[in-house]
Amino acid sequence: MTDSRQTDLITAFAAVIDPLVRRILTAADLPAVCDLVDEVRWQCTQSPYFEDMWGAGELNAIWGELDDILDRWPVDYGPQTETIALREFRRAAEEWLAMPRTEDGIRNYVHRWRTRLNERFQGYS
Repeated sequence: MTDSRQTDLITAFAAVIDPLVRRILTAADLPAVCDLVDEVRWQCTQSPYFEDMWGAGELNAIWGELDDILDRWPVDYGPQTETIALREFRRAAEEWLAMPRTEDGIRNYVHRWRTRLNERFQGYS
């Protein structure tokens, strides 16, 4: 795939994802945030992004692992679980909006979150 095709896909993907992610930052409560996270994940699996854009599958996996915090898997954070999940969803949203909309930007975002999640859950798999 040409670099210009990737650039076009990333631009189109960001046009869909960015408004959802902005709403994560302003949503009134955790259930509303969870609905938005589900929508972000669903968009990651849609054509042509999932098939043709580097990172769509990885982004879906990262948001899914953040969502696992609420399932208390693989770590149970006790009474702080919902607070931690909300904080992490919003952190992921802020960092998404701050990154360049390029393949390198997505690669760096994925690498940073994959590293954090691996460190957080190390020894629990």
